[in-house]
Amino acid sequence: MSYFHTTKTLNFLSGKNLTTTFILLLSFSFPLLSQEGHPLVGSWSGDRLVNDQRTRVLVLLDLQVDQEITGTLLENGARIPLSNVKLDPENWSVSLNASGEDRAGNAINYEIHGVIDNLGSATQRMITGTWDDGANTGSFSLQRN
Repeated sequence: MSYFHTTKTLNFLSGKNLTTTFILLLSFSFPLLSQEGHPLVGSWSGDRLVNDQRTRVLVLLDLQVDQEITGTLLENGARIPLSNVKLDPENWSVSLNASGEDRAGNAINYEIHGVIDNLGSATQRMITGTWDDGANTGSFSLQRN
């Protein structure tokens, strides 16, 4: 390598260019520290336990343009629309209602209340709480997928 080429390289790494490069690299690192979107929105799967009967459930939640949270509960092949989905950021409590029909055509009405745990983790985030189907109350645990 010639003397002229070495001097040019050293001049590039000094002063304004070095500061600009540092700021540019720093600006790319900030998204790595940011939160992963709305804490409730996404796909959640787990179990509910009512009357000693365990059932696998999948809950899909979406944030609409008007900031309303909507979604669907999938249980035993039935798609049950969710309504009145609320998130209280004071204590990270969640409440929602599900009303519809099971695959046999029987009416389903659920009231679900829980709390988000491990909020800082995108992969270990959980919702646990109570699951009320009218006559019976049980527990549930959902993990963010």
